[in-house]
Amino acid sequence: MLIRAVLAGQKTAYGKLYNRYAPLVRAICYDSTQNLADAQDLAQDVFLRAYEKLDQLRRQDHFGRWLVAIARLRCKEWLRRRSREWDRRSALVDSELAVANPSSDGQIELLRKTIRQLPDKERLALHVFYLQGNSAESARQIMGLSRAGFYRVLGRARERLKKFLAKEQGDI
Repeated sequence: MLIRAVLAGQKTAYGKLYNRYAPLVRAICYDSTQNLADAQDLAQDVFLRAYEKLDQLRRQDHFGRWLVAIARLRCKEWLRRRSREWDRRSALVDSELAVANPSSDGQIELLRKTIRQLPDKERLALHVFYLQGNSAESARQIMGLSRAGFYRVLGRARERLKKFLAKEQGDI
């Protein structure tokens, strides 16, 4: 197991874990930040925190779930900090965001906006299964769900996404 190797001092094993889970962690972070640079910084922080606390992981087969929980917590912390900064300098932030995040493709932006409206668990199911390309078995393990539970969440996410997109496109 890679985690045992990391705990035994083999740092290359952690690189393998990073390569396996980095796309998912970055997707979770991007979902919160909507900014690639911030998402990459947060993802690095998530992996650093996980490395520092790896000896506290009780069940090594739950590493993916544990890492997702760290990423979600770190994103919440980032959003709280960002919110406080926003309150202090809202006018400046508004002008920075207008310049930093131009919408280059209306359809992609519509899809992103629509995905952001989904509940956390449904967004995560889409990220883990479709965007990261994990098998259903791997995705359900990462999310800590039974097979039936994972398919229910994924089905709800698809249905909700379909309805949101139909409504958005009908409004255009």
